[in-house]
Amino acid sequence: MVRIYVYTFVTAASCALIGARAGRAQPAPAFPNPAITLDGKGITVNGTDGVTTLNFRFRVQQLASATSESETDYGIKRTNLAIRRMRLRLEGTLRDPRLRVNVQLSFSRGDMDQESTSFANVLRDANVTWQFTPHLAGAFGQAKLPGNRQRLVSSSELQSPDRSPVNALFTADRDVGAFLSYSRDIGKVRYVIRGAVSSGEGRNPQAGDGGLAYTTRWELLPLGAFTTGGDYVEGDLAREPTLKVSFAAGLSRNDRAIRTGGQLGPALFAPRGITTYFADALLKKRGVAVAVEYAHRVSPDPITRSGASIRHVYAGQGVNVQTSWLLPHSSWEPMLRYSAVTPARSIQALSTVEALQESALGLARYVNGHRIKMNGEFFHTRYRNAAADRRRGDWTLRLGAEVGI
Repeated sequence: MVRIYVYTFVTAASCALIGARAGRAQPAPAFPNPAITLDGKGITVNGTDGVTTLNFRFRVQQLASATSESETDYGIKRTNLAIRRMRLRLEGTLRDPRLRVNVQLSFSRGDMDQESTSFANVLRDANVTWQFTPHLAGAFGQAKLPGNRQRLVSSSELQSPDRSPVNALFTADRDVGAFLSYSRDIGKVRYVIRGAVSSGEGRNPQAGDGGLAYTTRWELLPLGAFTTGGDYVEGDLAREPTLKVSFAAGLSRNDRAIRTGGQLGPALFAPRGITTYFADALLKKRGVAVAVEYAHRVSPDPITRSGASIRHVYAGQGVNVQTSWLLPHSSWEPMLRYSAVTPARSIQALSTVEALQESALGLARYVNGHRIKMNGEFFHTRYRNAAADRRRGDWTLRLGAEVGI
């Protein structure tokens, strides 16, 4: 099946480029037999014009997990065997080195947001980027908003089977709109400014309701750039020879949000304003990586009602701390993670709202970097329901395996 997808994408891309050349008034070099390469960046079709390239990648992530009945009862309450992610990605440069296109599709059930959107939401990314200057780029389409770092790190670059609960509750995720990115070096110091104006309603939204989302992220790398973009790769697979550090902060304001998480979650019964603040820090050196993230979400009136039914914005705050060490002369990487989420007082009286603390011990084995890897984590989660003054907890073992190009 994967071979069929590869053949289809390559054939379609080649035909499109042939048609584009044929439509020009002046003769152009033929495009019948483009060179095709397969390397660590996937399958790349290189155009004869020396500029056009189309890159194709796929990946499959298997997931298995088991959760105990409680902290003291180790019987299995819930198991999950699933294809967590199966994605196809096509990106490239078209006729001008400043023009880039990116498309990403997802096909597994848990990756399509079907429970919240009521349809198979296959399209993840679809955007076109124009590089105005070496420092300034603009994009339009559907893409990740410049919010928290762990969301901006591709799921293919994670060191554990999935992201933290802080990301799950507070991330801005993807949206449709216009994006800008500006980066510059002053001596060894690099700074990056990102911004977006988007629909505020997530992937493949319906017609807008009059509200928009405004997101910005500011980054400072005082000791220079990370090796091969390592500030957006979990773990220090590059084994940075000298200390590298990144500090970042940002916010996302979603006016008249119609979903519980802004761009994610079930539909609210009435629009609400949501503002989420982000801050994070990252350092890496010689296989050691430490990442810290903080998120704080506010909403003046987070609860919506329809008769006896209630849906609410998860207002509150969360912190995630993650550290790992790629063992010397080895492809094994142990990892520790601690996450804590505290709901705002405005929603603590709801019976469905819980605070949580999660402590995880993980281990990853890299066969071909993040492209082929196995990872797992064993974590303990504690929940507290303030409305009923009730506490509970459980243990979870989660295993993942990923293969891709």
